[in-house]
Amino acid sequence: MKNYVAVFVFLVVLGGSLAFSKGEDLLILSRASSKAKEKIANVLPESRRITEPLIAFRPGDVLPIEERVRVRIQTDTAMTQSDVTVVPSAKKNEVKLRGIVQTTAQKLRAIELAKTTVGVESVLEEVAVPEGK
Repeated sequence: MKNYVAVFVFLVVLGGSLAFSKGEDLLILSRASSKAKEKIANVLPESRRITEPLIAFRPGDVLPIEERVRVRIQTDTAMTQSDVTVVPSAKKNEVKLRGIVQTTAQKLRAIELAKTTVGVESVLEEVAVPEGK
């Protein structure tokens, strides 16, 4: 019963706030929320900023294979400080990885991410690892 009363009170307060609000109040709230979103985006970790543009895609949109691989590599936490470029190959459903990674483990992880991406059948790799790593 207490839950119903609390919900009722909440709805009355919300309804009253909306009923007595002015158009300019909604504009002020809109500006405040935009400013808050901007400030939050500035303090997000770099990996979150990379994935943010993907929100613009609607469900069902199909990205090219190389783009799917690139996003997976760039957003994978094990791939920090790596510089891997994904290039489409002459063969269908084949991608080429090029670049420099910090360790052999990162190289293997990049290959694994590419191979396990939907639509990829084969991977050519031209990934370099600094000596001694």
